[in-house]
Amino acid sequence: MDFSKPDNARKINRLKVLSELRKGECSRAELSRRLGINKVSIGEMVQDMVREGLVIEGGREATGAGRPGTLVSVKSTGGRVFAFDVRARSVSVSVSDTLGRILRFERYPRDGHEEENIHHAVARMSAGDGVRIYGSALVPSECGLPESLFPAPLIRIPRAIAEAEAEIASAGKLDDCLFISWSDTFDAAICSSGSLRHLPYLAHMKAQKDGECTCGGRGCLEAAASGRVLMERTGATSARDLARNSGYASAIKEAMRPLAMALSEAVQALSASSVMITGDISQLPDQAYAYLQGLVSSLLPPGREVPVYRSLSGEKGTREGAAAAALNELFYRTDLLRTLAVIENPSCGL
Repeated sequence: MDFSKPDNARKINRLKVLSELRKGECSRAELSRRLGINKVSIGEMVQDMVREGLVIEGGREATGAGRPGTLVSVKSTGGRVFAFDVRARSVSVSVSDTLGRILRFERYPRDGHEEENIHHAVARMSAGDGVRIYGSALVPSECGLPESLFPAPLIRIPRAIAEAEAEIASAGKLDDCLFISWSDTFDAAICSSGSLRHLPYLAHMKAQKDGECTCGGRGCLEAAASGRVLMERTGATSARDLARNSGYASAIKEAMRPLAMALSEAVQALSASSVMITGDISQLPDQAYAYLQGLVSSLLPPGREVPVYRSLSGEKGTREGAAAAALNELFYRTDLLRTLAVIENPSCGL
């Protein structure tokens, strides 16, 4: 995009306004001050977006002097994005508003009728006069289902990235945090300078001597401690069951040894300052995390402390994060604004 062209510059400024209003309502004058855009241009853009149904006007701002300005905010009901979470045994469909709030969620078994169930769910959740569908996010990137099932445009998101997006939305800045998605399989991502980077091969780090992995290697973390392997060993019906049922505590404890081995190697290689466990198995009790923390600390060099945290979003993380990622790319265009920020100020980095 040529940022010097007036039409493109106006589109960018509109995105900046939407991005700022995503944080909460404020007046036109405050938008002008925060964004460094003159009040006349802000007023014209806001008025256009009100007519288009992107933003709404509300009450008056509290001010000590002068005429109070009218507060404006993103119209959350003006659009929706879908998130699809496809797993080996189930598929879930959720729809969110333009602030990322889940409006409806449904889960179905993989019983041969999932395509029909998804089709009907999308039809039900798309109903409503004047509601625009901005697109969909699919987790994981490959699912074996026809792309035509999902409202376009479609973005594909690795599980760890989706779950990390949810954690960042809940906790704020989490730079240098290593995210480990622990569910049927392992996935990983790291946040660096405000951006998320997928680490698809972390699941196949050497974590023990034996254990044949689906990748063809031996001793991989995936083969040692994934939810799929633990379910085979214990007879648990799901990865969620592994975390919820205290009867599987000994199997989880055993799995934490290879997990700690992989984590200690990863945080050293990546210079991570913290670790967050996300996914279905993340919701383990405090004593399990204390045990994992002790294992990780014992494997790190003396004086190197890396805290290991439990997911804040829990089981909702995948769908909430996928919705946030879809909104970032399809509605707020967060990456475009970040790129522009670097062009305008190279010292800020990507």
